[in-house]
Amino acid sequence: MNTVKSAISGFDKREYRNALGSFATGVCLITAKDAHGRARAMTANSFTSVSLAPPIILWCIDCMSERFDLFTSAEKFSVSVLRAGEEAVSRHFAKNVEADLTGEDLSISTSGTPYYSKALAWMDCETGWRQKAGDHVVIFGNVLEFGAHAGDALGFFKGGYATVSDGKD
Repeated sequence: MNTVKSAISGFDKREYRNALGSFATGVCLITAKDAHGRARAMTANSFTSVSLAPPIILWCIDCMSERFDLFTSAEKFSVSVLRAGEEAVSRHFAKNVEADLTGEDLSISTSGTPYYSKALAWMDCETGWRQKAGDHVVIFGNVLEFGAHAGDALGFFKGGYATVSDGKD
């Protein structure tokens, strides 16, 4: 059944969110250092490439996020694409506001930015600019360094995790 909803005259936010969930995304960890130098991480799926030349990416953070100040004031951050099967990692950093990235899970880029060591791919970024957009802030990153590995990605679709395969088996 096709249902047409109007964004102009009061619509149901839950139904709208469900409609957006029809777009499959990857799952990433965004990491940055806090004021004490600790590597902090949060889960995000609002990530995309903006430009190849120069290399620019973006991600979005909710203005009501308890981690808003940390990530909107960071001059550097990294994006770590999670591998298939890392649902527990995604959930941990989605819910645990004080989550530090430590131990064998922590790597440091050449510029000193923390990233998730087991990532399928990672990008070390310098914050380019920030733009408020509705109830979120869009953070643009100029990519300084990156790495990628073979494997399947963790995806998110219609409220649940999925495996995104490269189909090369």
